[in-house]
Amino acid sequence: MGGMEIYYFIRLVFIIFIISLIVISIVLFVQRKPTNTVNGFTVSIISIISIIVSGINLTIMGYIADELGLGGDVISSYMFLIILGLNVLNSFVYFKRKNSNVI
Repeated sequence: MGGMEIYYFIRLVFIIFIISLIVISIVLFVQRKPTNTVNGFTVSIISIISIIVSGINLTIMGYIADELGLGGDVISSYMFLIILGLNVLNSFVYFKRKNSNVI
């Protein structure tokens, strides 16, 4: 297996994280009153896990590209930045809504 086929398998992990973070964002925006559907623990743990796993995958892709003499994968870098942005957005929205409900 050579060339760009290597990147497709690692991109699947990025795509799964992006889809799950978009679902969490939708739930956070639609949720009117605080329920147990999405709480601070799940938002925090999913954010931490997705950032760590995505960062490790991006690093592994760099090693693979270096060993095989391939160019870097810009799309995966953008996917990592999207994951990072969605994590920040989800955390901000959750904790902003939580603080506005307390007051």
